[in-house]
Amino acid sequence: MKKTVLLTAALVGSLVATAYADNFRCPNGNIVSTGDSASIVAMKCDTPTYKNSRMQSEAGGSGATILINIEEWTYNEGPHRLVHILVFRNGILESVQTAGLGK
Repeated sequence: MKKTVLLTAALVGSLVATAYADNFRCPNGNIVSTGDSASIVAMKCDTPTYKNSRMQSEAGGSGATILINIEEWTYNEGPHRLVHILVFRNGILESVQTAGLGK
């Protein structure tokens, strides 16, 4: 019985950890989350300070190489505010990173 309870608790805990999403409060106050599309983020947030785009190659399931579009949107709101970098993978917000204080 104890093993079943422990296994169930571990499973639920891992599902909760998987469901966690990074959030970003846009300069205008709207909130976006990982999993949102770039078009949704563009509608909800102000224009980023800087955009960077690159193609990255990765091995596919059958050994074929596939190209992934990576975009990074930087929001620098000035001194004494954190700079945020939103990373999109094929048009989907994958992560929100902080890069220190702005200028």
